[in-house]
Amino acid sequence: MTTLGAVHVHSTYSHDGRDSLPDLHAFAASRGLGFIGLTDHAEDFDADVFARFTAECRAVSVTGPRLIPGLEFRFAGLKGLHLLALGLTRWIEPATPDEFIAMTRGVTGLTIAAHPILAAYSYPPSVLEGIDAFEVWNASYNTRFLPDPRAIRLLAMVRRTRPAAVAVAGLDQHDARNDRETRVEVFDDGDPLAAIRAGRFRNIGRTMSFDAHAGLGPVRGAALWTARTLFDGVERVQDRAARWLAARRKS
Repeated sequence: MTTLGAVHVHSTYSHDGRDSLPDLHAFAASRGLGFIGLTDHAEDFDADVFARFTAECRAVSVTGPRLIPGLEFRFAGLKGLHLLALGLTRWIEPATPDEFIAMTRGVTGLTIAAHPILAAYSYPPSVLEGIDAFEVWNASYNTRFLPDPRAIRLLAMVRRTRPAAVAVAGLDQHDARNDRETRVEVFDDGDPLAAIRAGRFRNIGRTMSFDAHAGLGPVRGAALWTARTLFDGVERVQDRAARWLAARRKS
């Protein structure tokens, strides 16, 4: 049996989230999702808020799709390095990536290095050696159309010594009205996070799908690099044109 889900989703427990937990439960039901892996901003929490958050996730998930509580952690002095803890069972306050890896052991279902493009694909050894997954397709920063070949290359490098590391496609969703459509199809509906961690899933996007190891092969891999380069080039031209038009309006 397979279960469709989405990971890296924010609710109104995050300062920039639009959707309440009941809203996200309804969103999941309307899209045929069996679960949502929440990753609200840890800086918006303390122990009491986390307790309310996890209790509400349980209450909302009594029937229908399951909302799995989790948090997104940032670290002072490490711009863009964000780590996700899904299925977090107790409040933690890691100040460094090393502490995150140590503190999440035994209290999370899945850890993910989010949007590697923002971290310039550079992680401390503790993360490379201890994280469960890399978000090789972030539908916000990489767009809904193509995954990130540099993140896939990073994962391949990590897998040379840690073959259990997996590739995840995440929504990074803050507003359900803009569903960017990346999904994970899990081949086990008992514990979706355990199935992802074990590699029993595939990633699905608007234009392509791939397995837990992002094994695209040489032909698909080369095509992705070419398409990503062209797509990013078009985006840069559009951004420059938008900035030029904005400047003209001000002058």
